[in-house]
Amino acid sequence: MAETIPSDDVRDRVLTSARRLFNGRGINVTGVDLLSETAGVSKRSLYQRFRTKDDLIEAYLAEEMSCVLADLLPPADAGLSPAERIMALFATARRQSEIDDYPGCPVLNTAAEIRDPAHPVRVAAVAYKKKMQAHFEAEARLAGAADPGQLAEQLMMLFDGAMTYASVRKEPMPESLLTAVRTLLDAQLP
Repeated sequence: MAETIPSDDVRDRVLTSARRLFNGRGINVTGVDLLSETAGVSKRSLYQRFRTKDDLIEAYLAEEMSCVLADLLPPADAGLSPAERIMALFATARRQSEIDDYPGCPVLNTAAEIRDPAHPVRVAAVAYKKKMQAHFEAEARLAGAADPGQLAEQLMMLFDGAMTYASVRKEPMPESLLTAVRTLLDAQLP
């Protein structure tokens, strides 16, 4: 993964431009020339902050996942049970899919463009998906699931499928998503 670099105005502008361009156009078709032009910085300045385009993509993914998780996870002090937190995460994802030009999951989009499983960006994408699945497993364990690992795997597949559904079809996730989550929880929880 990319090393953490202190924030500065140029770096922030490059990441903001990368987010807009990568989400809107894709990673592979977005060149460094367009990134530097859109950010209003020289390529030299861009490369001083990110040694390679891959380093920039990794930083973009880290920022995107931080935003995605912050937006999806209910506040810790919301007083929700683990099962309610899982439901809230899916309900929030469903609501977000209703916005115009919903980009879908940045990790899935990146993985679709970078096919080599050994590529550092692809490795980072897989790590984020594993982190999400670990979150589901921890919540499932706290909820008393009969098989937290299996439930987490099922929730992860449902989550990724719902994200892909909305992104590919350019329509919101259906209400049946929440019914499916509730069915999985009911099958596993005491």
